[in-house]
Amino acid sequence: MIVKTTNFRNVRTYRVPKIENVRIRRIKYLLSIVIRNFDFFQLNMDLMSHQKKITKYPKSTWYIVVNEFCERFTFFGLKTVLVLYLTRILKFNGDESTIIYHSFIFLSYFVPLPCAILGDSYWGKFKTIIWMSLIYVVGCIVLTGASIANMFSLDVQKILAFLGLFFISVGTGGVKPCNFAFGGDQFQLPQQEKHLQHFATKFTLAVYTGSLISTFLMPELRHSMHCFGRDTCFPLAFGVPTIIMFFAIVIFVAGKNTYVKKKPESNVLTRTFGCIFYAVRAKFTSSVPCKTHWLDNAKGKYTESEISDTRSVLSVICVFTAYPVFWSLYEQPGSRWTLQAMLMNGRVDFLNWTIKPDQIQMLVPLFGVIVLVLFDVVLYPLFAAIGLRKPLQKLTFCGVLAVIAFVFAALLQFKIVGNTTEIPSGQGRLYIYNGFDCHVFVQSKSLQLQNQIGPLEMFNVSHTVVSQNSSEDVMVVGITLRFGPKCNFVLDNYEFTTNVTIIEGKEISYHLARLNSNTIALNRIGIHDSLVKEKFGNPNLRVLLDHTFDFDDNITLTCSDHNSFTSYSLSGFRGMNFHAIKVGKYNVFYNGKMLSTPTMDIIPATFYTLTLQRNGDKMDVRLFTKDEGNYIHILWQLPQYLCMSIADIIFMVTIIKFAFTEAPKSMKSSIAAISLLTMSLGNLLVVIISTISFKNQAHEFLLYSGLMLADTLLLGYFSVVYRSKNIDKTDAMASNEHKMEETTVSD
Repeated sequence: MIVKTTNFRNVRTYRVPKIENVRIRRIKYLLSIVIRNFDFFQLNMDLMSHQKKITKYPKSTWYIVVNEFCERFTFFGLKTVLVLYLTRILKFNGDESTIIYHSFIFLSYFVPLPCAILGDSYWGKFKTIIWMSLIYVVGCIVLTGASIANMFSLDVQKILAFLGLFFISVGTGGVKPCNFAFGGDQFQLPQQEKHLQHFATKFTLAVYTGSLISTFLMPELRHSMHCFGRDTCFPLAFGVPTIIMFFAIVIFVAGKNTYVKKKPESNVLTRTFGCIFYAVRAKFTSSVPCKTHWLDNAKGKYTESEISDTRSVLSVICVFTAYPVFWSLYEQPGSRWTLQAMLMNGRVDFLNWTIKPDQIQMLVPLFGVIVLVLFDVVLYPLFAAIGLRKPLQKLTFCGVLAVIAFVFAALLQFKIVGNTTEIPSGQGRLYIYNGFDCHVFVQSKSLQLQNQIGPLEMFNVSHTVVSQNSSEDVMVVGITLRFGPKCNFVLDNYEFTTNVTIIEGKEISYHLARLNSNTIALNRIGIHDSLVKEKFGNPNLRVLLDHTFDFDDNITLTCSDHNSFTSYSLSGFRGMNFHAIKVGKYNVFYNGKMLSTPTMDIIPATFYTLTLQRNGDKMDVRLFTKDEGNYIHILWQLPQYLCMSIADIIFMVTIIKFAFTEAPKSMKSSIAAISLLTMSLGNLLVVIISTISFKNQAHEFLLYSGLMLADTLLLGYFSVVYRSKNIDKTDAMASNEHKMEETTVSD
């Protein structure tokens, strides 16, 4: 190397010895090592900082959890009291209320699909949640207004209520698919897989805590407060959830600057379905169809990534086909089980408190919260110990519990309904009610009958029907009625003869009373008595009068029990046919004054005949019972609620995580929406079965149990054949990361 030195006077040139070249090369080599080590140290520091950032739990998820708590408080609070609002205020019957209730739930879980497309492909999840929440609040306000508007006709109130329910279903449907998916976006996977699992538990805990508080509180507000001239206060039960939902929007917006907001990807779901249809068409129209997977026929128009995502989506949707039957059972505590609870005794004497029929629903979130608390500590280790490690194995276990729950519900319904009259083949039955306070003797040669009916008593006899008409199994026989010596309104030993009809397989009732002050007659009551108990087990009552009363008289049957009030006027029993009434303890009031008669204890699934007549200066009231049911305590619903609640919480946590982890990255909200769509199909199944209208509710419960048994077998099959795509991807990523670490160290 030649070095030149320059100054102002002269220029000298000299050659550096070779030893200097060696030293310089060594210095350069040492410097390069230092630089490389510094770069490696800096890289490790960056990796450690990035790893620390990844392992930190995102605080933004707490806003989402609180928002979910408030939204679930609102939704469950509204739907808890909805069936009673439909039956008691809007006057729908049990089947109509069930159909309306499950139609509302159906729409609430159908709307998530289009709203998920908005969240994934157009608006983004954050904006979708905000706008749908505003619609939600509007629906709550309209429904609350409908419950206040008792100055309008019943039809107007129904229209307003339906409009409010429509807005609520759209609002909650828009929020449902985006909330958890938006929370999941705050995590980096698979590095924060454990954090996501804890978030899923917290999220579900928020769901059940919110629903627990509202399902306990709203029935109390409905029942304990009186407002707008009614003995209940549905406006308060609807108004409180409205305020909570408004608060949910405020909380969610407060976390705006902390969220990770992923940009929507255009037409994700549209491209997915387009890929499916294009592949199907190519499979049948192409001269050289693809010999591998049929979706590979879409190559050329769709990318490998889109085809792979579509394949994953179809695998997940195939599993989703087993969900609807479970969801049809899951929603029944709010409808059929509530109607069952209306026939049960909710009184807890040592607390001086009554469990309301709609309040018993709080057992679902109560058991859910308990199970959630034990989830990580007890259930996961227990499942692992018995070999239930796969998500679909856990869902199969949930199906077994649901089957057991509805078997319990059916057995309980059979117990409530009790026995039903069975007339032996070839026979008919005759009832005679004595409307006088003296003995009456009955004689009939044809019936081989000679009997006495006590004062204000009833007598019945069964007899083989000898048909007098070849086309009908009907027999008309003559009987003689003779009045006892204490019947001072007739001559001594007064008697008269009349005809009665006996029909094979039927019960026919007659009422012995005055037609007027001078005429006594044995009046036939209707065509024949009903032998079939009301589907939902409600008691049935008919009223028999003599000529001294009229159905327009100011006579009422009033039940006032523990802050509830029910009254039936006599005009409602015109025609002397059976009418369904509420369970309770009733007194008879005449012109506003309570008669000095024993309190009538009306229990479920029982036929009652009430006779009213004047005998001299006194009024006689007598209640007859037939085919008695059973009035058992509402806590007998605990076994079915326990089984269904455990199944529900395990099912919910498992499918939420399953849908999120198995869904392609760009379609998480859409997959969540499709999962929710299975809920809507489950409620549609309930609507369809309700229109069939089984004569016995217990038989309907057994049908659901049978359907769930078949569905459990299907879930068991899926648990064997389904291969999780997420496991493959996670294993591959873990392998790649391990290789990268080895390469870095070797360098």
